Amino acid sequence: MTSLTIITPVGPGHAELYQLSCAPSVEQAKAYSMGPFDAVTHLMMDDTLGAHGRSARRNEALAQAKAAGSDWVFFLDADDILTPNAFEAFGRVIAAEPDLDVVWGLICTLDDGGEPTLREEQAERLDSREDFLTHPPYGGVQIGGFMRTDVVAQYGFDEAMDTGEDYKLYCQLWKTHRCGKRPEIFFVNVRGRHSTGPRSATGEDWNIETNRQWAEQLKDVVIWATVDDGDRGPVRMRLTNPNDLIQMTHVQGKFFEADSLEKLKKLIRKANPRIVEVGANIGNHVVWYARHLNAERIYPVEPNPEALTLLEQNIEINGITPRIDTRGMGYGAGKDTGKFRAQTDNADNLGATRLVADEEGGIETRTLDQLMGDDTVDFIKIDAEGMELDVLEGASALIARDKPVIWVEVLRENMLGFAQKWCRDAGYKIVDSTPYVHTIDYFAVPKE
Repeated sequence: MTSLTIITPVGPGHAELYQLSCAPSVEQAKAYSMGPFDAVTHLMMDDTLGAHGRSARRNEALAQAKAAGSDWVFFLDADDILTPNAFEAFGRVIAAEPDLDVVWGLICTLDDGGEPTLREEQAERLDSREDFLTHPPYGGVQIGGFMRTDVVAQYGFDEAMDTGEDYKLYCQLWKTHRCGKRPEIFFVNVRGRHSTGPRSATGEDWNIETNRQWAEQLKDVVIWATVDDGDRGPVRMRLTNPNDLIQMTHVQGKFFEADSLEKLKKLIRKANPRIVEVGANIGNHVVWYARHLNAERIYPVEPNPEALTLLEQNIEINGITPRIDTRGMGYGAGKDTGKFRAQTDNADNLGATRLVADEEGGIETRTLDQLMGDDTVDFIKIDAEGMELDVLEGASALIARDKPVIWVEVLRENMLGFAQKWCRDAGYKIVDSTPYVHTIDYFAVPKE
């Protein structure tokens, strides 16, 4: 005999929803097909006064299910509805894969017109912890899933958390047990009917908390984001912090600063250019240069050890190592030789790491004139977090000799120093720009 317990905590404002839609949906599913189950029990855990919290109510019901010998549990919120064929669909999955401990289905939502709609950008199938952590929390799984009672009872829900306790449980389950997401629909989420109690949270609260947990999980597992690069095929970029400004873009399947990068196709007219990238960070631009400009040689200059590790991995995984000259990797670029330390003021913006002068610092700067020697350069990109004028000064001989196209990120306090004085003295003109809050990206070419 195989039994299932459906657990529904009913919080403030949800009693009517439970009676009118949630509970009837369970009865409808039982009448349609019991699937692999001989018995299905629906536990309604009353918390309409908000005195317990949904996690406490779920845990209490879980303990009851375990004590009763229930083989499986399914957590169904009061504002959700079970699909009529939920048990039958689960039966197909577990018959084919009897070793699964947890089975989730597709995330499906009723739109404003009452029509079921699959959530966009979600994973259709997940088979491993690595698969699970490759996707943002909102694109992975939701609370409704079939879970072996003895497995989920090992963890339960963290009652101290106001939001994100569901994702914490998912992470625990994917780490230690055989889990899967399959292209079936077990339940439908009804939008705009969240509970209102003293410990309720918004969707934004959930996103913030689950992204924090996601970042913690990524410390243990090597995960790659996939960037869509059209006919060229996908790009893979190492994912260690989904809250980082650049990595967040990779999670969305895009190159960072894609619009600015596209401008280079009109500015750099030489085939197979040689490119210097000052502030290469984790390699977003470096990989793009290799694939879109067919760069003959790329010289990344990156001093930050944390970024350097990811840069090296992204170069290797994308098969562009033969194009890379590593002489500037591990160094900073400046107007002369010096000692510095890296300072990252915001852990979620690794690209904004700046160099601070420090005689005891472990980072050394070189001028581009020193680093490049007699090697010719067709294009220089500079992102030096306030040291851009110093980098240009240290590249004066190189620039005078090769007349490269230049893309430079300039702090607003350095705008006049670059746009007027440097361009005038070096014989350059600005042909395009992209403004940001604190900086402006200038694209400059030699005057005719």
